[in-house]
Amino acid sequence: MTSEKFVVVGVDGSPDGTAALHWAEQYAIATGADLLLVTAWHWPTSYGVPIGMEGWDPQADAEKVLEKATAQLTIPESKVHTAFECGAAGEVLVAASDGTRLLVVGTRGHGTLKGSLIGSVSSYCVHHAHCPVVVVR
Repeated sequence: MTSEKFVVVGVDGSPDGTAALHWAEQYAIATGADLLLVTAWHWPTSYGVPIGMEGWDPQADAEKVLEKATAQLTIPESKVHTAFECGAAGEVLVAASDGTRLLVVGTRGHGTLKGSLIGSVSSYCVHHAHCPVVVVR
């Protein structure tokens, strides 16, 4: 699904993720690119073994996050694509960045000293992505 016409944006439902979504949308509008909204999900583990929690489906939660994010956009629906993958967020986003124009991710804000640092997922993306990365605060 990836191609040079896509701007990939990591979506997780957080305020910083929402800021990244809106930044990516404005960039896509300005450049005529399509948006690819990507979220990652996984089963929590204990000692490497997945923990099943009755009545909870992380994949369904990921789909809801993407639906909510898509509903916030003003760009035409035909220019919006979504993907949710099982795996670590950084690895999923880096894989999605292969062959794309740009990867946009948010970072968590902490304040003063820690506020100058980017989060672990955004740091992973900056160091491993296959395209330029924008980290939005």
